[in-house]
Amino acid sequence: MIRLVDNRGFTLIEVAIVMLILGFLLAAVITPMGAQRESNNIKKAQREMKAIEEALYGFAIASDRLPCPTQPGLGGVSDGGGAVNCNSYHGFIASTTLGLQGGVNCDGLLLDPWGNPYRYSITNSDADGNGSDDFVVTGEMGNVGVINLNPNLQVCSNTGVACAGAPSADIVADSAVAVVFSMGSNWSNPSASENENAGEATVNSGCGLPAYDISNDRFFYASTRIETGVTFNDIVTWISPNIVYAKMLAAGRL
Repeated sequence: MIRLVDNRGFTLIEVAIVMLILGFLLAAVITPMGAQRESNNIKKAQREMKAIEEALYGFAIASDRLPCPTQPGLGGVSDGGGAVNCNSYHGFIASTTLGLQGGVNCDGLLLDPWGNPYRYSITNSDADGNGSDDFVVTGEMGNVGVINLNPNLQVCSNTGVACAGAPSADIVADSAVAVVFSMGSNWSNPSASENENAGEATVNSGCGLPAYDISNDRFFYASTRIETGVTFNDIVTWISPNIVYAKMLAAGRL
């Protein structure tokens, strides 16, 4: 008996169906991996920002003041403060001054998990009007007195309205001493709301990187949700004056 062998192989339709199924399976694997990676980055940023916050409190106790922001090319060193005011009140974490470990770029700026520098702003309040800003010049907090200090950074929770003049229900902090934030995963293409945190000014790189977006006023946005797509995914924390006072009082600094 002669048997006929069918050597036709797969038809184009059959190949297309197989490729479609493989595509669905690949997407089912990759999508959760991407979401997990983003979740891990968020958690890492939160841990690092908590370490930054604790370092700021420790510096305040040890130095009787808070550090100024650093700027590109300064090697992570505070730009001013101590005997003088800050040269700028908006910039980046002074990781060298604070003794913080972590990845830095060629400008010496401490990077978040997405490879973008953490931003840091501090109040320039001068309650007694003597020309020495209260929170960055050594001893000024004690000279002015806790009851008279008036830090003025404001954090709002409603990203749909301008923070300046926002309803009281949208203000989550109206007397923050300092604000620390990561621009999140969409740092290269921030939304209009995120521009309130970094987008009002720029500072040039000293090593050929694109200019950095920074803040230029006392208003900031924060959200209880940090995974809200392209609308708002900045991760923001701030320094409460009451915690600074309590820690410094306990250490005998005030």
